[in-house]
Amino acid sequence: MCSWALKKANGWSNQIHDEPGLLLAWQRTLRAARADLGRDVAWDLLPHFGVTAGNVLTQANVGFETRLGYKLPWDFGTSLISPGGGVSAPADANDPRLGRESAFGVHLFAGAEGRAVARNIFLDGNTWESSPSVTKKNFVGDLSAGIGLVMGATKLTYTHVYRTEEYDGQKHPQMFGSISLSLTF
Repeated sequence: MCSWALKKANGWSNQIHDEPGLLLAWQRTLRAARADLGRDVAWDLLPHFGVTAGNVLTQANVGFETRLGYKLPWDFGTSLISPGGGVSAPADANDPRLGRESAFGVHLFAGAEGRAVARNIFLDGNTWESSPSVTKKNFVGDLSAGIGLVMGATKLTYTHVYRTEEYDGQKHPQMFGSISLSLTF
């Protein structure tokens, strides 16, 4: 039997309480470099930075993504579900999703991000009342890698993420995957 199956849940009285959530997020991704390597193969580098403020999450982040592929999209890379995310809209008329219905492309990507976290309601507990909490780590990092497919006006990506521990006593870093599907119209 798995060790996680032996743990007993502490019940609803040990959860954070309902409260309205407010987030203001700003994210900037730069197209720092792009090299066309011939035969529709290209490489690019996309650094990013941002800030999020609110009662659910307050943090600053900085990172980058680099991609290599056939018919590499002219966009701002891959995003996980996060404040300020959603960067896969075409940013140039040369993007293979624009104007060519039969476009097919594939690319690999890898990236890293560091975050300075001042507040995370899921670790710090409720804002205006006492609730369960843990001692969070103020600096968290992610390493990510994956693959993207462009099929006509559609972009499908899979990202695998390695995230460092977010609180004291966390036994292992987290690893998770994210699938994203975007349609250009």
